[in-house]
Amino acid sequence: MDFFDELTELALGSRLKRLSERFISEATEIYQYFDLDIQPKWFTLLALLHKQKQLSVVEAADALGLSQPAVTQFCQQLTQRKLIDFVVCDKDARRRLITLSKTGQQSVLAMLPIWQAVQQAAQEVSREEQSDLYAAIIKCEGALKRKSLKQRTIEAYHEQA
Repeated sequence: MDFFDELTELALGSRLKRLSERFISEATEIYQYFDLDIQPKWFTLLALLHKQKQLSVVEAADALGLSQPAVTQFCQQLTQRKLIDFVVCDKDARRRLITLSKTGQQSVLAMLPIWQAVQQAAQEVSREEQSDLYAAIIKCEGALKRKSLKQRTIEAYHEQA
């Protein structure tokens, strides 16, 4: 018996964290299987750079919904592995932009078929039990944008009083 089943939605955040940690752990195993020195936490930034070619730390943080310090930390780690470079912006010499290095471009090209296979496998997992987990997560995020969990909790608490 999984205690989370007893707690139901009360432990939703913890259950989602556990699920997220499992996906990240398995992604690490996938990269290891293919002998790639990549951490799953870098995936979204690498994919964004592959698509956008170059952007600032602020733009990357906004696009990924991460803090600027988190993106800066990822950039430091990716720079050490020679996967990204910083270039001076053509329009504003004061701005530095992140871009994939040649090594980074080659690494992403090598990862694209792996990412496609992961996408296929994740879609299969998401839809396996006659539901669509990914669509449900998007709906849940939308519900939280309309009214936060905090606001809903406060309302529910005062309704009980």
